[in-house]
Amino acid sequence: MRSKTRIVSAIVLALALALIASASSLAQSTTKQLSTNFTLVNLGSGTATGTISYIKQDGTPWGSETLNIPGNGGQAIFRQYDPSGSPGNPGLTSGAGSVMVMADQPLGAVVQILARNQNPTSSGAYAGLSTGAPSFYVPLVAKQLGTSSGIGNSQIVVQNTGGSSTTVQFQFVGGGSTYTYTSPSIANGASFTCDLTTTCGASAGVPNGWFGSAVVSAAPGGTIAVVSNFFTGDALQTFNAFSSTAPKTKWFVPLFTSRLPNSLSTPIAIQNLSGSTIPANGIQVVCTPDAGATGFSPITKTNPAPVNNNESFFVNPVTDGSIPTGFFGSCVITASANVVAFVQMRFVNTGEAAAYEAIPDGGTDQKVIIPLVAKRLPNGFSTAVTIQNLSSSAATVTLTYTPSSGSPITISGVTIPGNGSLIQNHRITAGIGAVPQLPDGWTGTLTVSSNTPVNAFVQLTFQKSINPNLANGDLFMAHNAFTQP
Repeated sequence: MRSKTRIVSAIVLALALALIASASSLAQSTTKQLSTNFTLVNLGSGTATGTISYIKQDGTPWGSETLNIPGNGGQAIFRQYDPSGSPGNPGLTSGAGSVMVMADQPLGAVVQILARNQNPTSSGAYAGLSTGAPSFYVPLVAKQLGTSSGIGNSQIVVQNTGGSSTTVQFQFVGGGSTYTYTSPSIANGASFTCDLTTTCGASAGVPNGWFGSAVVSAAPGGTIAVVSNFFTGDALQTFNAFSSTAPKTKWFVPLFTSRLPNSLSTPIAIQNLSGSTIPANGIQVVCTPDAGATGFSPITKTNPAPVNNNESFFVNPVTDGSIPTGFFGSCVITASANVVAFVQMRFVNTGEAAAYEAIPDGGTDQKVIIPLVAKRLPNGFSTAVTIQNLSSSAATVTLTYTPSSGSPITISGVTIPGNGSLIQNHRITAGIGAVPQLPDGWTGTLTVSSNTPVNAFVQLTFQKSINPNLANGDLFMAHNAFTQP
């Protein structure tokens, strides 16, 4: 008998037979009506069977359905906004909640959060979590913070992954102060949304204009999963918080950009989780230009002042004029003590934004699976995959594209420099990173096999150049990929 594998998705589900539900009934970071879908990919060799359980925020059952997904990268998409009885909507009522997926093969999950059929729109994405932990860390949290893209606000969504009810403590750390809030009891499997603009922030005494970091902890004996939604105007950046087992002294940033012609910049937030203060210059960020970025030299940034425990240090090319305009490449973060890091991706001129977690050092997996790849679909949807070589030696990789139907397409003998990255850009038809082997309209999964440890993250975009009828606003998302030995 095969063992069961659980995928945990702590998500803001706002969905209905009527396609959308009001987000304002959940929190005030946005007044948009949010909907979700999620993609499951089978990381095992056999067909995956199992159940999907939807749970209301009060812990009561919301609905359930079964899954059946072919092995070796097979995928299935579950859309909560489709008509009742469709995959993803087993008769769900309007509202918000969480999801538990149980299967007899290892699975990966990617969730999209969308303000569908609204102009301007918003969108975010993240990878579902396969296990909980006693505590999680969020490197960037804000309340009513003025930014160049609009007012910044945070939601922290917590799912109880333990066997019994638990409360959760939120500590907001920054500016020399710590603000604390404790949640009501959260039922097993249920979720709770801590919105800095409502009761959560007010009860903790967090002032408007504040930004910092967060520590989120279950009551003793409890475990949780945590996802952060960071809103700036119409833009939504969704990313996974970091579990208590995540902190390391070295991290990789596969894509770093500074004020590109299309206005893309990628601020990095690095949270000190060492248990003590990291001294000035104790965090070093070394960014190496991409081979296509001619005329640039490596850049080194360090923290000019000490960073207190649980607080964050930021490298922000949006405002830091010492970082050259037009620079793009990858970075390596090294610290004198344990840290975690994530990356914002901001198109400052358009207000679009996404986020992904930096990749920790020490990974040994030589295979990466990307659940959803698309090249220039008629609705404008396309993806770009950035593959990070975690070794100081050059990597030779094989890229296997498996379509939703039809035969796989294999690209062999591709080289990635030591500690470098490779972009497979399915949004374009020619140029650096283009994948001409795939036809427009292609969709499926991508498996990357390497002779060195690798990892990856994915950008998901809706392009007006393909579909001029798309709404204005945030049409940009990102999430991390899944690895295997």
